[in-house]
Amino acid sequence: MAEVRQPKTPITVNEIKETELYGVVARAVGEDNDLSNPAIMRKLYAAEDFYERDLQIRFGITRVFSDAESRVNHSDATLRITDFDPIRDISEPAYDYQTNLWSDDQWAMIKLRHRPIRSVTQMVFTWAGARRVWTVPADWVKPDRPYGTINLVPTSGAAVMMTFSAFILSVIAGGRGLPHSIFIDYTTGYSEQELCYHHNDLLDGIRLRALLLLGGIISNIATGGRQSSSLSLDGLSHSRGFGGKYGAYTGAIQIALEQEKEIRENWREKERGVVVEFL
Repeated sequence: MAEVRQPKTPITVNEIKETELYGVVARAVGEDNDLSNPAIMRKLYAAEDFYERDLQIRFGITRVFSDAESRVNHSDATLRITDFDPIRDISEPAYDYQTNLWSDDQWAMIKLRHRPIRSVTQMVFTWAGARRVWTVPADWVKPDRPYGTINLVPTSGAAVMMTFSAFILSVIAGGRGLPHSIFIDYTTGYSEQELCYHHNDLLDGIRLRALLLLGGIISNIATGGRQSSSLSLDGLSHSRGFGGKYGAYTGAIQIALEQEKEIRENWREKERGVVVEFL
């Protein structure tokens, strides 16, 4: 059996029992024990992972490295990573250099793959990842932390500007962009305190998602897998029906489906902005 670890969020099994599972039958007919805490915990893990992937966020402070696997033994010591942890850290592909990166008023805007941005450790332009060409001064990097984007706003002297301009011109001269050539290392994720003070809606959504993942189990506990039952004895009869799409707890599960979806859609709209697509 997999080791029981701490959740990524401050949610506990007891909280789920006292809220979303309150009033739900927890022991199946013929069994000696209630639905176990580890079983509920595994659904909580799954709910947390679902939210991280669906909303492109992280629970807990997480380091993100561009192309970390290849950089552990990189020939360039200034790019090499010596303490990458594949369990707690994230490796993602380096970003592509687009020829329109500096066009119009974009100010080299790049949308990072994870939110929120806590800090940008370094941003390096490379020649297709083979060697360091130019390191962006830290005070140039202006992050929009909740939305996960950064812009480069020059604040240094003319000498640095000239160096950067020469690099840009050398790339643009080829008429094409460069894939996997911008390395951005940063930290992301919501701390436990931030979740508790500012994102209780997310915590509610995760608990509801855990309930939905438990839906098949708790319905079987209540019904024993039957759709209906009847009893006839000496002219007396008793029958019970377990109709509904989701069995005995159809009403509760339907409400959870609607509330959980609303939480995610509302959070995505407010924290990421409305997605507009032109056809």
